[in-house]
Amino acid sequence: MAKLVLTIVVCLAGIVSNTYSQEVIITGFPAGVGGSVGPEFFRPFYPGLEAIADTLHQNPAARAVITGGADGIEYYDGHDAKNPGLALGRAHILRNLLVIELGVDSTQIVIITQETPEVGDAYRFASVRVALGSVTDYDARLDALENRPPVEKHFTEVKEAPADFIENLGLQASAGISSSPFGAIPTVAGAVTWKRILFVEGFFGHTVWNDEYQFAGVELDTKHRLAGGMAVLYPLKKLPVGLLAGWERIEQISRLYYDYVRMSEGPLFGLRGAPVEFLSVTAAYNPSRHRVAGSELSQYKDGQFLISIMVQKTFGGGK
Repeated sequence: MAKLVLTIVVCLAGIVSNTYSQEVIITGFPAGVGGSVGPEFFRPFYPGLEAIADTLHQNPAARAVITGGADGIEYYDGHDAKNPGLALGRAHILRNLLVIELGVDSTQIVIITQETPEVGDAYRFASVRVALGSVTDYDARLDALENRPPVEKHFTEVKEAPADFIENLGLQASAGISSSPFGAIPTVAGAVTWKRILFVEGFFGHTVWNDEYQFAGVELDTKHRLAGGMAVLYPLKKLPVGLLAGWERIEQISRLYYDYVRMSEGPLFGLRGAPVEFLSVTAAYNPSRHRVAGSELSQYKDGQFLISIMVQKTFGGGK
């Protein structure tokens, strides 16, 4: 008997409610903000939201269709999914308000999202409207409602689209100064990066000033130059310290000599730290052997620690 009475009430509510449409549209979400707005943002819309909640309470077969909207603001540096996430967040915060504060059954809520290339407050919105079904299937719906589990999980999952190999590639340009056994050398470098975790870098340096060096009883005006390459790996994403290995050749050269006056060449092993995005400090051990012009073999072991400080700019590769 109780079920028959409830069915009649539901049918009458459905017939009456079909004569008008209930919808509340909440616009003006701040740019870049999804589900983190405060409850005061929704206060002006409470009368309409309470009316929708009353309709849903009276009609268990009705559904509230919540739409989260996002405009076409572009977010760079790997935030391709920013707007879809904002649209979903706006829909979910409105859903939580209906369920938690206004007592709407979560099984009556359907969430969808909408994006547009247009930019403006009107396109950053969340809306809710009541969708009423046919009165012919109320018995089946009532049975389903009576037999539903006490707790149901309702969620919408947004999966990040996997980036391909090309999207993970980036470039880095840097300039600074490096130490050497013969003095400081201005240096430039270029690197190819993968996910900003692995960097394969080539570097070159040359002084623009003259130093003096006495060789074979002659005072020579000399310059310094270096060249080499290295690979730098950042094993921990949240720790800006990388491991490096490479090879470097450093020369002291003179116009009076066809090649070099002194030279140091050998491997590099060390660390690179990037305390901020645009600055890196490299410290490496260079267990090289040192030789002078005219000598095919190294005269003595000349291992040393080398340091470079570089300013840098990275393009892409942040997927």
